[in-house]
Amino acid sequence: MMDTQFFGTLRMVRAFAPVLARNGGGAIVNLLSVLSWVTFPDATSYSAAKAAQWSLTNGVRAKQGTQVTAVHLGAADTDMMTRWEIPKLDPAFVATAVVDGVACGDLEILVDDATTGAKAALAADLRMVYPQLA
Repeated sequence: MMDTQFFGTLRMVRAFAPVLARNGGGAIVNLLSVLSWVTFPDATSYSAAKAAQWSLTNGVRAKQGTQVTAVHLGAADTDMMTRWEIPKLDPAFVATAVVDGVACGDLEILVDDATTGAKAALAADLRMVYPQLA
């Protein structure tokens, strides 16, 4: 997980940031997850990798005029999510949210209500986020 989510993102940023800087800025979009902030027993490794990717995204925002945007969402209807019987976002909806957010200069795009709620819960007592700890 870390090879793809963290180190893959780091390699991508290192490769493209100088090109973007030479061309006056541009944007890098990192697709993260609601699991950057919360985890479940079956997703611990994935969540840890996404949390590291979130931290990396926040750390690479450089002074070179390149916009670095973090996109957080729950589940989109993609091949990766086919085995999960949960509500899923239409990928076209996600793409529109990303394009609109980048155009507005957003540094972080929270695509759905579950993600907005998860981010807000970061300031809460952990027992609110993980009721099993109560």
